[in-house]
Amino acid sequence: MRAWYFIRLGFLLLVWLLTDRTALADTRSLVIEQFQADIQVLPSGDLLVTETIRPRFTGAWNGLKRDIPVEYRTPQGFNYTLLLDLVSATDEHQAPLKVDSFRDRHYRSFKIWLSAAQDTTKTLILTYRVANGLKYFEDHDELYWNVTGDEWDVPIESATARVLLPDKATGVKALAFNGAYGAREQQADIRIEGSEILYKMTRPLGFREGLTAVVGWDKGLVAEPGPLQLTQLFLRYNWPLVLPVGVFGVMWYLWYTRGRDPRLHPIIVSYEPPDQLTPAELGTLVDNSPDLRDITATLVDLAVRGYVRIEERQEPKLLGLWSSTGYHLHRLQPSSAWNGLKAHEASILRGIFPAGLHSDDHKETVALSDLVNRFYARLDGIRSSLFDQLVTRGYYVRRPDRVKQTYTIGGIVVAIAAVFGSAWLSERIGLAFQTGATASLLSGLIIIGFGRIMPARTLRGTRALEKVLGFEEFLTRVESDRFERLVKTPEMFEKFLPFAMALGVEKNWTNAFDGIYTQPPTWYQGANFADFRPRNLTGNLSQLSAAAGTAMTSAPRSSGGSGFSSGGSGSSGGSSGGGFGGGGGGGF
Repeated sequence: MRAWYFIRLGFLLLVWLLTDRTALADTRSLVIEQFQADIQVLPSGDLLVTETIRPRFTGAWNGLKRDIPVEYRTPQGFNYTLLLDLVSATDEHQAPLKVDSFRDRHYRSFKIWLSAAQDTTKTLILTYRVANGLKYFEDHDELYWNVTGDEWDVPIESATARVLLPDKATGVKALAFNGAYGAREQQADIRIEGSEILYKMTRPLGFREGLTAVVGWDKGLVAEPGPLQLTQLFLRYNWPLVLPVGVFGVMWYLWYTRGRDPRLHPIIVSYEPPDQLTPAELGTLVDNSPDLRDITATLVDLAVRGYVRIEERQEPKLLGLWSSTGYHLHRLQPSSAWNGLKAHEASILRGIFPAGLHSDDHKETVALSDLVNRFYARLDGIRSSLFDQLVTRGYYVRRPDRVKQTYTIGGIVVAIAAVFGSAWLSERIGLAFQTGATASLLSGLIIIGFGRIMPARTLRGTRALEKVLGFEEFLTRVESDRFERLVKTPEMFEKFLPFAMALGVEKNWTNAFDGIYTQPPTWYQGANFADFRPRNLTGNLSQLSAAAGTAMTSAPRSSGGSGFSSGGSGSSGGSSGGGFGGGGGGGF
């Protein structure tokens, strides 16, 4: 029985507490009797907004809070900011009121203190100036202003607005929307009197309902910001986009101090490849990258030197109805003879003739098509050996591929870190995530892009490059009158042809030996050599290079618009809560 007594007592106490709180709440309420907004559009394009608000307080209050949005998002996700400056806050007698102004994420907030705000009606007049609050279209300019805001937690019994345009406004048109955010109700009277547009709600505004005014006019009435001003404003709103500019400056400095080659001397024609460089080494030194052209040129060089014979065959397809060109590679030297080759050359041969590693039988033949899904595993090792050889020669301090890799990883890390930083800023201060993400991506791409040109040759490497360029000049201009006294032989043609292929000037080199190189080579057996000319050979080698490149690299697959519609209908193209301004407020 005693337990039952305490249960009943607790229940009664709970009822009393709830009743007391409800009664307390009932003694404290707020209603906006009148909300009058005067919006003056200035010739400069700024707005001068005066809000006359009459709150009716029941119970004891300190004043009224007004929240006005100043941060918006463009359709692309970037920041768009209104520049709002408080002019004054007074009562109906023009006496100044105490105002606490602060920024709360997307909002500019004002706490306006009112004395003796208890069971009374007060009047406060809030005046502020807004820049960047107009919209500019091809055929008209527009004010799209959320007059009262749709975020009030209290009702507004009467809402009116007056928009005053500069004198001589033409083509004036007006719309009004009301209701909750996104509503398209039009329950406001609109009267256009020259440059003055008057709005009056025909019903009270309930909880989180607002009035939005849309006014359009012919262009030329107000100053429209130019491209430079728009750019400045955009960067001001989206300041993280300045970050890529800073990153570019830092990367340019690093390139200027660390990533540049020593200055080249005037190029002097050279008649031999410098420093006994192979075609692949020469090609890699020129562009800091061992590409497939360098590898296929090496294959031809090995054929010229007697390690391989290349055979071209016409292979029938579809019961002999048509044929395609196939290539077969014949090993001419035992694997023991490969020991004298450079690492990348031996690696190419091992990738082509894997059986030769276990036998000195040099009669092995491999179809080029057999390299598909097999040779690709050798490519990284071949490229690595080429870089190591050039570093060993003192042409680079660091391997170009590792320099590029370092900056690539750095760019990715910077981009990811900046994205997370953007998310944090978006949460803390309302910065558009799109702005930060774009800045992050651009910064990362700038670092990665500069990484492509950061590998720097040493002084020794630069001097070797000068000789390579001089040799390239010889291969390119050998058919000119400048070299008419040069003794050209078939042996010279074959010896330097792989180098010309690595440098991409094989056509120039071939043309110089027309009528001199008249017999098909022993190292290449072609199918169309009946009327042999050097250009026939280089044409076939081009096809071979393309086929070899495909075969060597193939790998198996792993598993805001206007408030007006285009047709001028007042019911389409806009909604309540659209445009700028608005917000809400309440008592405190």
